Amino acid sequence: MNKLASRAGNDIREMAAILASYPSPDKWTAEMKSQAVNFAALLDTAQKIITLKSIAGINFEAEKITFLNNAGRTQSPHTRTAYQAALNRLDTWTERQKINPLEITPAQADDFIYSLKAEERSSASIRLDTAAASSFFTWLERRHAGLKNPFRGTKARPAKKSVRGFAIPSAEEVEIIIRELPAYEAAAVAVMAYRGLRVGALPELSFTGGKYKTNSKGKDAVVVLPPEALEKIKAADIPLKKPFTGILPNTLEKRIARGIDKLFNTGKVHGKYSAHDFRHFFAVTEYRKDKDIYRVSKLLGHTSIQITENYLKGLGKVE
Repeated sequence: MNKLASRAGNDIREMAAILASYPSPDKWTAEMKSQAVNFAALLDTAQKIITLKSIAGINFEAEKITFLNNAGRTQSPHTRTAYQAALNRLDTWTERQKINPLEITPAQADDFIYSLKAEERSSASIRLDTAAASSFFTWLERRHAGLKNPFRGTKARPAKKSVRGFAIPSAEEVEIIIRELPAYEAAAVAVMAYRGLRVGALPELSFTGGKYKTNSKGKDAVVVLPPEALEKIKAADIPLKKPFTGILPNTLEKRIARGIDKLFNTGKVHGKYSAHDFRHFFAVTEYRKDKDIYRVSKLLGHTSIQITENYLKGLGKVE
């Protein structure tokens, strides 16, 4: 690595000396333009070598601990906990993608944010996660030459806006949506509305060992699909064993939203419902059956009753 860096440095100095002798760009010959292009490529290669050299000497876990213990914003215990959780999410995502977290590109940083949206984290939580990751990489920039903050300037982070009231479709609207949407999207809606799965859990849904299993927010879950959902999967003519494999949650969410927008514009439904609104529908419907919050909590896959209680209260449709 040191020999490569030294060689690249010598080549850059030689090329720079040649370009310094050139006239103004408007008077360059074809050969001069070609050399300028080669110089730009050389600079890019040199930057990559510098970055790789810098990364090779970084202990990522140690840097993360140092950041959390010393960064100004993390002096607040609550902020420190939130930042640590955000960086852990980033670690988990990069591990799944088989990416070195120190080599994340801006496009991959956007993909990480999109994955948080697919997991249906709130916009405020995604903004916090993005802020934590961006703050950490800005901090690394100051400590290691060649590193850049891939989260800087991202447009993937949700814009801060006033919180809308939760829109929960009625049972009649759910039936209309499932009837009117294309078969594939209708099957997805049926699974979310009648079993309460998150849209992010659908691509992982598979039938193995006599049971349906999936992974939602990093947690494995065994689920029983009701007849209404199985019927729509069969009607869509998609594999029962892996009905939604191969589709990105964000893509599926957008396809469902487009279909519902058309129904709204033609007056067939009263709201522009999102994929997550069908999980809301499921939660409220199940709670109203017997007011058994413990049962609902288990169905939703929440880690505590308190989460379920806050979830239902936040919907504003239950006691």
